[in-house]
Amino acid sequence: MKNVYLLSNVVDGGKTYLEYLIPALNSLREKYNCVVLNTDRTGLSREEVEAVLDFPVKQVGNDFIASLKSQVVISNDAYAGRLLDDSNFGIFISHGNVGMPTKDKYYYAELTSYWDAIIASSRSGFDLITAGMQAYRRDRKALKTMLIDGLALRSDMRKTSPVATLPVKIPGIFESSPSSKKTSDDYVVGLLPTQLGICPNGATLYENLQTVINAVKSQIPHAKFILRPYMAELSHPTVKALCEELSAYDWITIDKAGTSSTAFYAQCDTVITDASTGGVSFMLNTCKLPIYYVPFTEENNLTVDAWLKQMDNLLPIARSSNELRDMALGFSLLAREDSYYIYNKFYQAQYSDLPLPQEVFHDLIEYRHESKYCPLSIDSFGDINERDKH
Repeated sequence: MKNVYLLSNVVDGGKTYLEYLIPALNSLREKYNCVVLNTDRTGLSREEVEAVLDFPVKQVGNDFIASLKSQVVISNDAYAGRLLDDSNFGIFISHGNVGMPTKDKYYYAELTSYWDAIIASSRSGFDLITAGMQAYRRDRKALKTMLIDGLALRSDMRKTSPVATLPVKIPGIFESSPSSKKTSDDYVVGLLPTQLGICPNGATLYENLQTVINAVKSQIPHAKFILRPYMAELSHPTVKALCEELSAYDWITIDKAGTSSTAFYAQCDTVITDASTGGVSFMLNTCKLPIYYVPFTEENNLTVDAWLKQMDNLLPIARSSNELRDMALGFSLLAREDSYYIYNKFYQAQYSDLPLPQEVFHDLIEYRHESKYCPLSIDSFGDINERDKH
């Protein structure tokens, strides 16, 4: 029986990122000898991981990961690809359920280029990963020709196949607008900043928090807010100081560490974010609408521009405080049927006819780049090779 290694390695990823491995484990555990690996980076003990997965877990360090040879390795952590020997076939499960308006023009290909296949849980993510990988490898090849040593990395010798699937962690489509599960009559706005360093300068929710809150309050004076910082950054000095400052207001709550995203979504009428895929997760879980606040900045950014073009007429995006103010008021008056129309339009555009992730893993392991789910691959020179569909 062939071994398949499933590696959880996201820094302070906890249960949130561990759960990205569940579809792979459930689809492979009967046919392959699955070996689940956990590292100290995740913030979870071996026992905690076993409780979530209901499966035996091996606690390992970098040396063990680096010792693997000629194996299939599936991971929730892009960085782990740097540790893998060239002989392994690596599958990275990317995070989120839609692309992000990030400042990285390569869409993190500096990390993801170490992998042979990348699971992208949307058409948007697939397109951004493909474009970023192509640009990175072309620039990397140009740089290497100028280096004296010309050292080759694992990422320089591979081709990578992105695969678009349905979201890994999202329930099925709503057939109609669901009833609200809110437990209070307050109008609650979730504030969902993404990880520090993701957005262009001037575009982070932290930088624009006063503008965002004032825009909402000007239209909905009774609104209450829940700030949910990126959990791995709660101890960051900037985030910590901001949370202490905001906690002085009785109409702002700071979400507690350990609160599930599902519980957070259930409390909110809308969620405002800068770039977090949690905005789309909120919509997919509740059928309520998020607002992406992506203000104009002095920087021209290829990835942000590409994302804005992708999401045009699909996601509610405010580019200014005036647009944000109007959206906030409009959403507070929106009928459930209207929210459902926007939700369904987005769902069909991003996910219709995509395979379930659990359908993909077996085919990838057996056929690798020739899998029927791989429409193309990006070679080590950054050239795209489309797979013959016949």
